[in-house]
Amino acid sequence: MASESTMTEALRTGDLIRHGRTSLGMTQAELAHFLAQRSSVFTGVDTVTISRWEASRVYPSTKRLIAFAKILYPQHTRTTLKHMIKDRPRGSQACPISKVNTYTHHPYLIGEENRALICSTSINRLISGASRCVDPFYQALQNAESSDNRDHDFKLMVTDPSTDEVFGHLVASTIQLAHPEQSSYRGIIISSMYAGSNTIFEFLLSQFFRFAVQQDVDAFYFIACDQQQRSFAKRLGMTGARLSLPQDVEFFIKYRDAEVFVGSYYDVLAHPDFSGLFASDIPGYPMQQEEEARAERQSEEVAKTG
Repeated sequence: MASESTMTEALRTGDLIRHGRTSLGMTQAELAHFLAQRSSVFTGVDTVTISRWEASRVYPSTKRLIAFAKILYPQHTRTTLKHMIKDRPRGSQACPISKVNTYTHHPYLIGEENRALICSTSINRLISGASRCVDPFYQALQNAESSDNRDHDFKLMVTDPSTDEVFGHLVASTIQLAHPEQSSYRGIIISSMYAGSNTIFEFLLSQFFRFAVQQDVDAFYFIACDQQQRSFAKRLGMTGARLSLPQDVEFFIKYRDAEVFVGSYYDVLAHPDFSGLFASDIPGYPMQQEEEARAERQSEEVAKTG
């Protein structure tokens, strides 16, 4: 297939479901059984439901759209999900994310639109720079002894290249967790989130959800360090949780009087305040060209010496 990601943009949601089914060589009954085996959000779905979805007589819920994209289009999840949500009958929804940004503005964030902000995923640069702006959970999770249980990490900071001032940062890890009620529980820990303005807050969350939708997890865990973060977690429908976390992370939880919140994977992603992120194209901040050029030079030097 020449370009499946381009093709998905030309199809409506019902057509995408039908195309995904026929690509698997399944009947509608077989697809209903196939989906129910892979996600509990499809419990109760039968041949009639699939037929109505494909004919666009009924529109799936946001939770099911997310699951459809992950199951039927694993290589193009982001593109497919974005198109499905834009295609919803009531039209594309603007993301009202700013109304949940309860974080205080960065005290030195003045004239953000006039600054040449850059993004970096370098944890060393982050914790060695303006450390007074950096949450200790960054370093704690980075140095966690149970790193063998982590499959993927997502680390991102937004900073001013002229001052190294940190305007926003976010870190998340996909990890196997010990849970009181289950022997093993797979989830994403959001260990730190800070944003100096609505623009940065929206950007960080949009990038996080691009990461999160590609992960095969059961739940989200959010370590809330203050009342603002607790309110944020509760707004997402998350509740308090007890987990067995790495020792140094546990230390900071006690030291900061923090609290761990948990939320269902699909409930959090499908929250009405955030589902608009999938259908929006929030522009990214430019990457720092000097860092990229330096990394390229280092690679060339290693290749020459090797």
